[in-house]
Amino acid sequence: MLGPLGRRDGAGIRAHTPTRPRIIYISYDGAGEPLGRSQVLAYLVRLARSCDITLISFEKDRASRPETANLLRQAGIEWIPRSYHRRPPALSTLWDTFVGALAVRRACRRTAVDIVHVRSYVPALIALTAAWPGQRRWRLLFDIRGFWADERVLAGAWSERSMLFRVAKRCERRFFAEADAVVTLTEASVPQIRRWMEPRQVPVRVIPTCADVKRFGEADRRGAGPRDDGPRAVWCGSIGTFYRFELAVRFVDALTIPFLVLTRQVDAARAQLGEREADVREVAHNTIPEELRPGDIGLAFFVSDHLGNVASAPTRMAEYLAAGMAVAITPGVGDLDAMVESHNLGVRIEDESEAGLALAAAKALALAADPGVRARGPRLAAERYDVDDGADAYLDLYRQLLLGDFTPDGDAAPEAAPQAAGAMSGAPK
Repeated sequence: MLGPLGRRDGAGIRAHTPTRPRIIYISYDGAGEPLGRSQVLAYLVRLARSCDITLISFEKDRASRPETANLLRQAGIEWIPRSYHRRPPALSTLWDTFVGALAVRRACRRTAVDIVHVRSYVPALIALTAAWPGQRRWRLLFDIRGFWADERVLAGAWSERSMLFRVAKRCERRFFAEADAVVTLTEASVPQIRRWMEPRQVPVRVIPTCADVKRFGEADRRGAGPRDDGPRAVWCGSIGTFYRFELAVRFVDALTIPFLVLTRQVDAARAQLGEREADVREVAHNTIPEELRPGDIGLAFFVSDHLGNVASAPTRMAEYLAAGMAVAITPGVGDLDAMVESHNLGVRIEDESEAGLALAAAKALALAADPGVRARGPRLAAERYDVDDGADAYLDLYRQLLLGDFTPDGDAAPEAAPQAAGAMSGAPK
């Protein structure tokens, strides 16, 4: 049985599809955090127009709960917040898994559930811990958000020889084995996911990290030419783990232009900047579009050449492009190489010598002065990274999961499409 849809078996679901399916969405990121606001709530508020949604999230900041609760209440989303535990390592995650699994079971007892949508690996463990062996009554949508275990190695938190890494990889195999559909952020990650899932053939969809593109203004917000006060470089987001802020500092030295750093790690940023002049500050998430307006070159540097990067799609890229900026990246991160090259929107830092950085800086400055970049970036963001389209893509996948009709390669069967189109009303636009 799959919620109210009838018996679940190998042939798929043949009962009626509800007009408003019941979704449990599990996030280990807090709904009140910047990442939770942009990459969880932005989608769920739109999906709630067509689905009944229960959000289970793990919150680090109690101060933001009243505001978050009010936002979710207005959207008609049931919220079950749980406290996130940091210590002791590993054991705290196991405790959160247990607490989350209890919340899932209670929610399932109150009403039939159609789909459990898990955002990354710990939520997947929570969902499968909540399910009685062999008695799962809902579809599992595994939204991977990156190869989490490999990212932990890339960040230096784990070793590939460590027990935690080996356990995480065993869990990863189980998640892929149990998933009824998988969402990944990049085309580059799909072949690896298919290899891990062999011989199973379930839908694997690419839905990159999106942004509320409309909030970042139009491409001509700064006019047709460069600003009178000259270009500025911007770093927005975290600076630790696999984010290479030290390379950004060296690159800005080669650019010799003002530097704006928007991060919650203000002290760490200032320590790495040393005596260099820069505007370093923490800002509220809802002001990011306005804060990025003065920027001309957006920096996104990562540790390269590692499996942990293949499935990565940095949120800041969508925001930089929507703000009309040229971008500077390091190679080997998700689909960024192909995107930057095919649209001529930025530079890749492949030679990190002083001479190599100087050449890349000259190209970046030329692109920042090009009115075509300020037009192409927002246009690409609207076509590829708009959150309304991202929500529509999730809604389409929900429809396919509810119908249960897939071709051998995991796509929806052609005859299922007309049914899916009328299965749920009020699709977000």
